[in-house]
Amino acid sequence: MKKNVLIVRMMMVGVSILLLTGCVSAEKYNKMINQWVGVDEDTLIATWGAPTSNYQTDQAKYLTYEKVQQNYIPPTPSSVQVIRQGDAVFTRPIPGSPGYSYTSECRTTFTIQNKRVVNVNATGNSCVL
Repeated sequence: MKKNVLIVRMMMVGVSILLLTGCVSAEKYNKMINQWVGVDEDTLIATWGAPTSNYQTDQAKYLTYEKVQQNYIPPTPSSVQVIRQGDAVFTRPIPGSPGYSYTSECRTTFTIQNKRVVNVNATGNSCVL
């Protein structure tokens, strides 16, 4: 029983580290893209390439770069835990988990006015560095 509690605690620490790392990486991405404010449009396109989409109003142009990726987490097999209590041996089945797919995406939109980047915004679950 104590071993299971220890395993759960270790898993919680691991998940906490992953969540904190994700926040730091998203923060780094936002810091990086905000460095583009003030840069001219031609330099942006020369560096980032052609945008995935663009939109123009009377006041501004919006250049959007999208990164979308399908991911797959493979299934984990079921297993059996062997428990010894004195001379008795018990087994406990541990179910596996099915595989699953998920989508990672990041959309970065640059607002252009007078041929210069005046604002940048990123949305999605994988806008990280």
